[in-house]
Amino acid sequence: MFFAASSLRLQLARIVPGTFGRACESTLAASETAASSSGPRLVTYPYFIHRTRFQSLPVYTNLKNNKQIRLTTVRRIEGNLEALRADMSKALGDSSIQIVKASRQLVIKGDRAGEVRAWLTQSGF
Repeated sequence: MFFAASSLRLQLARIVPGTFGRACESTLAASETAASSSGPRLVTYPYFIHRTRFQSLPVYTNLKNNKQIRLTTVRRIEGNLEALRADMSKALGDSSIQIVKASRQLVIKGDRAGEVRAWLTQSGF
């Protein structure tokens, strides 16, 4: 069941803003764009951020070194990490975003969780 739902989610395009199920690569985007040109625009990204089981965004704040260093972590990323990093650094105006390839996460210096959640919501995730 889980695999069928996730593969279905990858095949569908999300209408921005607000609905569930963004696709990394949309197979329906061309046909839906031709069908309704006056409706909401379809946006596809080369990456996808899965929500948690409670439908919240996987953005977390970590405290290190006796609560003196604050890091914001974005988890559950699928697709192109470099493209997400470039888009996020452009949106946040910050270049201190590191990619952790082993766990497929982005780590941002500072407590930027609110800004990251706002940008992800605005982008339609």
